[in-house]
Amino acid sequence: MKIKYILLSAAASCIPIFAASGCNPSFTPLVETQTPTTETGAAGLPQMGSYQPESACDNPYYPRRAGTKTQTGSDGSIITATTSISGDVNNATATVTTTSTDGVDVRIYECSSDGILWTEWKLYNADKQVMSTLSYYGVFFPSAEQFKIGAKWEYSVVTHKDLDSGWVESETKRNCTVAGTSSVQYQGQFVDALRVDCVNAVKDLKASDEAALENYYDLYSFFYVYGVGIVGYRASE
Repeated sequence: MKIKYILLSAAASCIPIFAASGCNPSFTPLVETQTPTTETGAAGLPQMGSYQPESACDNPYYPRRAGTKTQTGSDGSIITATTSISGDVNNATATVTTTSTDGVDVRIYECSSDGILWTEWKLYNADKQVMSTLSYYGVFFPSAEQFKIGAKWEYSVVTHKDLDSGWVESETKRNCTVAGTSSVQYQGQFVDALRVDCVNAVKDLKASDEAALENYYDLYSFFYVYGVGIVGYRASE
């Protein structure tokens, strides 16, 4: 098995990574157009404990603030934006939209002291909604207090998607563990990051064409820096 290491150029308050089909996902470094600011330490990073969240969805290891945007793709044409956040530091809801030539991806997160829940996932092709959420369970990302070595969590989202011909219902599931710390390069310096090992599994539950049902999974290690978020990952090939 080959391991691919990818370093992101800046903070990545972005969507979770799932391969569209099978393994071997690709990822282009992100370019942040807005980054939260706090009291800074080494490498311009916030000092541990200094991060001041604006809402329950604004985790120091998974920053999310209204108006923050990231650009991906070779030409920067894929734009992910936190379009709205409502609520306070106890309970909040965030809407995150990704626009590309493939359409519009909309994800809604419900956040509290228990962590971040991914409650709705929708896809649009032009003005037509082609995917909707049927059910979900589990925590998408734990709270900052829970996010420490040894922490484990699982979540699942079941969706219905209309295809060019027919439809498919699929479950996307992720199991993660905070496995330890790693030294990673960020803005030209090596900094300490928490390493999170995840197994992403996608299972087609039923479809208009039962012969087209597929199952696949991916293995990832994500690297998170306090006050910045995800700064890189490695993926199996």
